[in-house]
Amino acid sequence: MLKIAPFALAAAVMLVGSGPVSGQVLISEIMYNPDSYEGGIGKDADLNQSEWVELYNAGDEAVSLAGFYLQDEDGKTEALPESVKIEPGQAIILIPSTQSVGDFRKAWGKGFDVYKLDGWTGNKDSLSNLANSPSSTNEILTLRNAKDEVVDEVNYDDEGDWPSDSPDGPSIALNPDALDPAKNDNGKSWSRSEKGKHGAEHATETDEYSKEDVGSPGRVATESSE
Repeated sequence: MLKIAPFALAAAVMLVGSGPVSGQVLISEIMYNPDSYEGGIGKDADLNQSEWVELYNAGDEAVSLAGFYLQDEDGKTEALPESVKIEPGQAIILIPSTQSVGDFRKAWGKGFDVYKLDGWTGNKDSLSNLANSPSSTNEILTLRNAKDEVVDEVNYDDEGDWPSDSPDGPSIALNPDALDPAKNDNGKSWSRSEKGKHGAEHATETDEYSKEDVGSPGRVATESSE
């Protein structure tokens, strides 16, 4: 029996049981090597950059994300606005400012919040494309709060214990038993997204997105018998 976190699928909402501490926000899914176009830099800056990052609140209280931002070894994004918060059991999606929220929803559907992060465009002082050939030094994806404190950090890879990124298209997502900011440091806690597993589906083909992309944006499996 698969459980999907609240705000994911209205027809299959089940609250997570006791356990997580309040305000436990973490990186739960990363689309770093989509089959869709990954532009958004230089002369192609006006085109969609189709990567995205999912955040999940595994705690039991709402958390204000005002001032939160993403950072890696290339730089950082601008901060999220004061109005943004994440409820217990909610997942939200962060996309580059070169993406259109409307285009994203055409490909991936509705029922979850999507926020554009200015600065995620490849400029010198900002977060550039998420590495398609990650390593121990590239890609170190970090979520920081308004005080510049590390909230969560994932040094993802595509070798060793980490899921392969070949062929491109699927995201990597946390397993249901690893929704914890410590456990998501371990490659064994992540899986390559597969259609029909943990809420993952193919994207709808659009001018901007490929149907070969597979993920579960806004849908987090909290328990599974698989």
